[in-house]
Amino acid sequence: MLSSEPWPLTRTAVLSSVAAALLLSSDYLFVTADQACRHLPASSKCFVVDEPVTVAIRTAAQLTAERMLCRLCCCCSSILPIPFAISKTGVLVGCLTMLLVAWANDATSCMLIRAAAATGKPTYEALAEWAGGRPWKVFTQISLVLLLWGTMCGGLALISDVGYMLVHKLTTDQGLTPPIWVNGRTCMTAVALLVLFPLCLQRHMRELEKAATAGVVLVLCLIVLLATEAVGRHFPAVQTGELPLWSLKVDGHLPEAFAVVGYAFYMQPMMMPLLREMPEGRAGVRAMHKAVHTTLFGVALVVYLSMGLFGASLFGQCTEGNIMVNTLVTGRAATAGLYGCMLLYLALGMTTTQYALRASLDLMVVGEDAPFTWFRQVGWTVITVGSSLAVALLVPDQAEKIYAVVGATAVCCVCYVVPVYIQLRMYQRRKQRNKPMQVADDEAPLLEPLIQDTLAPSGPVDLAASARSNRAHCTKRSRHCWSQALEILHEVVSPVAILLIGVGFSVAALYVAVMPMINS
Repeated sequence: MLSSEPWPLTRTAVLSSVAAALLLSSDYLFVTADQACRHLPASSKCFVVDEPVTVAIRTAAQLTAERMLCRLCCCCSSILPIPFAISKTGVLVGCLTMLLVAWANDATSCMLIRAAAATGKPTYEALAEWAGGRPWKVFTQISLVLLLWGTMCGGLALISDVGYMLVHKLTTDQGLTPPIWVNGRTCMTAVALLVLFPLCLQRHMRELEKAATAGVVLVLCLIVLLATEAVGRHFPAVQTGELPLWSLKVDGHLPEAFAVVGYAFYMQPMMMPLLREMPEGRAGVRAMHKAVHTTLFGVALVVYLSMGLFGASLFGQCTEGNIMVNTLVTGRAATAGLYGCMLLYLALGMTTTQYALRASLDLMVVGEDAPFTWFRQVGWTVITVGSSLAVALLVPDQAEKIYAVVGATAVCCVCYVVPVYIQLRMYQRRKQRNKPMQVADDEAPLLEPLIQDTLAPSGPVDLAASARSNRAHCTKRSRHCWSQALEILHEVVSPVAILLIGVGFSVAALYVAVMPMINS
């Protein structure tokens, strides 16, 4: 343990820099002395520090959360349909819609972080049970499993799409006839068994950092490719008017476009397991708040906008629901490299979803206090990956429909309904707890003049003092009313508005999922 004697400012600054540098380059974990006795991953390299280096600890925790959340948010399959959504909504409406959805998800994520810190319950299920009892816990568990499992099914279906395009461009487009067993399904099965399954066996979310980093690098390379093509061809869809800049093109694909955007920014199920790995108290809450803000507005919004704008400006109304279906490169080597990397990217992005799904199933079946066993770890991985693969093999070309159904149901429940309900219940319980104090404060000004009247004679001086007291009391009550109004706006009106936004996007997604069934 480092010395607990007061340190000079320069030594504290040096240690802070060293802490940040070590964090950026390795898996070192900084803890305080009282945290050293807690359970840490066996592979963690741990520095035990005292209070003079609290700044270093908080900076390390914040950087850990921001780095992991950025990779989790960017490394997901929902980025591939974004150019299609922008091509249907137009640039201005698409940007505003993304900003609205990012704000809504940022707000609900912060609601969950504050609730977890206030109640000491760091899981979705425990928070839901605290707020509404066992019925809400069961409702949350079912919604989480449907959301995460549906996301895995859709991700594997996207892998099948990309695999089909890879085989098609390397064989059929070159005048070759591939064997009957070489198709999108075989590519999907190979990726699921050889790449996804081994990655999903990792025990701790921190161990997925390297995989998430590789996913971010791949998606950034794709954005650079689209940007280079769009700039080199002078944004062809914008010049021809296929991609409107300021107007909204109303057609039958518009609800699907809004559903895609509404689905893209959710991160709450992957965020919640990180709460266990953050420092307790205000330092952990501040680190997670900053990580969420940075992730959604500084990374995800920029990445999604870049992908959407460059992709839509290239292909206009011909933009496919999966941008990889469009022709991005020519030549067998370039095609094999690009589509092979995207298969790897989609598999890497699914590892964090499977981690959250595995944690939810384990909590549902064996409880929160059950010790870790590799038997359950491998069993849950086999069940989750195997069942998702079975569904994707049955409907390999229906990724957008799977996402629409999941977005219309589970996303709305997990990302909007449950966090808003927890927030409203917290506000209600806090008001009930503070009600006796508020009653006492409200009665005090009424008692004060009565006591003064009985103890002091009346006169001009007393009347002036009473007038000043009344004015001060009126000012205090006015400030109190404004404070109450702002509190209601922040704690009640804003969450309800966010809930309405989520329901609106879910209705759009439900329309996309149901209308083809009705028409057929």
